[in-house]
Formats: sequence, C-alpha cells, structure tokens
Amino acid sequence: MTRPDDGGYDRLYKEFDSPLSKKMRAAAYARDIGQHSWVSAEELEAVIPQLGLNAASLVLDLGCGPGGPLTFLAGETGCRGNGVDLSAPAIAAARERAIALGLQTQLNFQQGDLHERLPFSAGTFDAALSLDVILHVRDRETLFGEIARVLKPRGRFFFTDAGVLTGTVTAEERRLRASTAPLQFVAPGFNERALESAAFRVIACRDSTENVLAVAKGRLSARALCGDEFKAGEGETEFCKQELYLKTVAALSERRALSRISYLVETDRNEMTA
Repeated sequence: MTRPDDGGYDRLYKEFDSPLSKKMRAAAYARDIGQHSWVSAEELEAVIPQLGLNAASLVLDLGCGPGGPLTFLAGETGCRGNGVDLSAPAIAAARERAIALGLQTQLNFQQGDLHERLPFSAGTFDAALSLDVILHVRDRETLFGEIARVLKPRGRFFFTDAGVLTGTVTAEERRLRASTAPLQFVAPGFNERALESAAFRVIACRDSTENVLAVAKGRLSARALCGDEFKAGEGETEFCKQELYLKTVAALSERRALSRISYLVETDRNEMTA
C-alpha cells in the first residue's frame, strides 16, 4: 500500500511472513495469496477476464504492498507486471515472494510514490490495478490522469475505494478509521467525475463492502484466539489500537456508513487520438 510513511505499514511488512502474520491471514481470508488489503482471491479471479489478462499482458499494480495480488495474477495468467509501493519492506517482501514462486523474470517491484509522476512512458501498460489504495492518495484526480497516460489506448484499470461515504460517520469513527494511515473519504459520484476528467470511461462499478466486513471480522477472530501472541509482538498500546481500528471498520461496514466500491474503467481514447 502506498501512503505517507508513518512507519506502521513498514513494521507490518517486515514481519509479513512470520508465523503470527500467517495465522492472521488464514483467519481473515478464505484463501491466503499474500494479500493485506480487503481483496479476496475470488475477487482477483473475476478481475482476470475483466482486464483481459493473458501471457501477453503487461500489468501495473499501484500500491502493490508485499506483492500477493500481482504474483497471484502472474501465476494464474502468465502475465508480466510491475508493482510500485512507497514501502521498502513491502518491495523487499514482494521480490522475495516472486522468487519463491518462480516469477522473478515476469515481475518487477520498485519503490515509488503515487503522489508523484509515475516513472513509466506513455502507453506502456495493457492494464492497471490498485487495491484499497486510492483512499490514501491526496490528489486522486492527478493520479487517475497519470494512470490513463501510462495505459495503452483502451487499456483497462480496476481499483477499489473503501472510503466512499454512504451514511453518517462520527468524528471519533473518522479518527479511528484513519488511525493506521491518513485517509480521504469521498462522496458517491466523486470518483466517477474524477475518472471522466482523466479520460476514463466507467464500464462497471459494484459495492464490495462485504469484503471489508469479512476481513475485519476475520482479523478480530484471529486476535481473539491468539491475543497473548499479538500483545507480545505489538505491545499493549498497539494491540488496543488495532482492536479499536478493526472494530470501527467492521461497524462502519456493517451499517454501510462507509462503503467499498469496486470500479472497472477503460481509457476513453483510441490509437488515432493517443
């Protein structure tokens, strides 16, 4: 995940493949593919035909974290890809994962800040994805424009935004929801307007808030079962902070006050206008 560097994610990624982290993922996800966001393996399987991925595709994963989703897609389709994340420990974990899966010749992982110009030439990629990262970006309109630039004509982009306001949220809930990293919540329709300004055409969008609720409850379950281990690893203060964070995420999702929306979009240009 790409975000202003508060150190929290770096600590998590350094221990990403520890036995305790694996216990957490086993409880949070029906299938652990090395993800940390709210995405499931089933959601990614559905993305493959939506993005038209195959062995000839070149894919960009923005805010790739430890590389789980991109290595999954590469393993399933044979596609090549680039993953970008601000966190050095995340990139190190992603490279190790690619090597362990024999995908190091297909995938490249590099540090990069999504608040800056993407380090790729125009029209490089066939498809792009960004999973639960957009809400951490200060200026998503500019980022959408950059993604459109590096995609080929009619290139597709799949992303999820877990910060769409669809109900009432208290100031305290906002604070707790953003306690792990700075966030920007948006009103319904904001992303659609920003995408249109960046020359994207929306193909489909759907509410995928159920992913957030399931993962948050799974993480809470794991922490309840292995509470002493988590307290020893995190310390009492961080343990309590994470508990409050996950309970807030679950509550907001359960009453649909804060929704996760999945978007499939396409660059609204062709070869003649590229």
